[in-house]
Amino acid sequence: MINKILALVLIIASMLFLIQLGLGDYQENCPALVLGLILLAAYCFGFLLEKIGLPRIVGYILAGLFMGPFFLKLYTFQEVSSLAFINKLALAFIAFCAGGELRITNIRKAIKSIVYYISGVTVVVFIGTTSIVFLLSNAMPFMNDFNLTLRLAVSAIFGTIAVARSPSSAIAIISETKSKGRYTDIVLSVSVAMDVFIIILFAVVISLVQIFIKGQGGLNFSLIFSLLFEITVAFLLGFLLGKLIVFLIEKVHMEFPVVIIAMGFIVIEFSHLLGDYLYQVHDIRLELEPLLICMAAGFTVQNFSKQGENFLQRMDRVSLPIYIAFFAMTGAAMNLKVLRTGWLLGLVVFVVRLISIYVGSFVSGRLAKNQPKIYKNVWLGFITQAGVSLGLLSEVARRFPEIGPSVQTILVAAIIMNQIIGPIAFKYGLKKVGETQAQRSS
Repeated sequence: MINKILALVLIIASMLFLIQLGLGDYQENCPALVLGLILLAAYCFGFLLEKIGLPRIVGYILAGLFMGPFFLKLYTFQEVSSLAFINKLALAFIAFCAGGELRITNIRKAIKSIVYYISGVTVVVFIGTTSIVFLLSNAMPFMNDFNLTLRLAVSAIFGTIAVARSPSSAIAIISETKSKGRYTDIVLSVSVAMDVFIIILFAVVISLVQIFIKGQGGLNFSLIFSLLFEITVAFLLGFLLGKLIVFLIEKVHMEFPVVIIAMGFIVIEFSHLLGDYLYQVHDIRLELEPLLICMAAGFTVQNFSKQGENFLQRMDRVSLPIYIAFFAMTGAAMNLKVLRTGWLLGLVVFVVRLISIYVGSFVSGRLAKNQPKIYKNVWLGFITQAGVSLGLLSEVARRFPEIGPSVQTILVAAIIMNQIIGPIAFKYGLKKVGETQAQRSS
């Protein structure tokens, strides 16, 4: 432990020394140096937090945040942006893992619980968050001139974003603790399924808001159908990609991690290029979600081949640096100015969402007749938020520039709180129900 502390101090001192010598432009010339700094420091942070019982990924996030523009200023948002492709590759890798962790046999055993949790938690969180934002709309200057109907419509955006989860954080904690069991399966299955469901819910809500704000048209059913079509195409492509991965595992001998990361990169680029081509040449909008393709591929390998466990074992061997890079850069990209300006309303949304998740999970678990240890603790696995939530917020800002920045300020503050507290809560929940590897082996 002392070695890790000394290493962390040495890393930070070295970079500060470079800056003091007037070599502060090293980031622009060598982004790899910035990435190396983030990886090494985040690894040490994660190790230290693990020693006091906290999840390693919280250490990774805090390391990225601590060394960034608001504290030590070892790098700026521009340097982090230049490494954005690392995030894309890491998300693709995590999506492969998420699909690989979903086993049809486990889903069948818990399907009743999964359906209850998805429906119950969604309804309670959506209504709870929408209601509190509507009641507090007088305290939000950007809604002062809105009538009651428009205030309710905008409040529904908050409710929709609050429903979103973070499968990436759940996967990282499960990988760290090597957890297995019904509780783990329910949290993971609900988190992954919610990623698909939230996109459809968002399409409905955003169409309604567009009607009230801009007075344009009716409910955009074509948007919903196009989303369903895009999801179907993504799953079909994922199935084919999964079969290709199985072929490579069984017939081709090469460095597996390199192949998977390369595939993730190809999927991301292919999705974007195909969408641009169809729109520019044929005026067809088809925006495939690359993470759904990767998730479907991992699901195919796990459930439609004999290589499922082999696939996960190989992925697990190389997961550590990928998780470090992803969550450290997540921390580095956190904008504390947003937290300072929107922290109070963000805190209210955070607390109401937390209470709503607990109530919805507790009631859903009772109706599904789960064991008390599950329905009393499953809410701890539903707190984290990250990628999908931020992506939806970007879409709100793009469509409604008059209210988007204000909505973002409040919700990003809440998401930052969820992303820090969520992993800690989930690891605590896994320990409480006794599904971590350490508890199973003792």
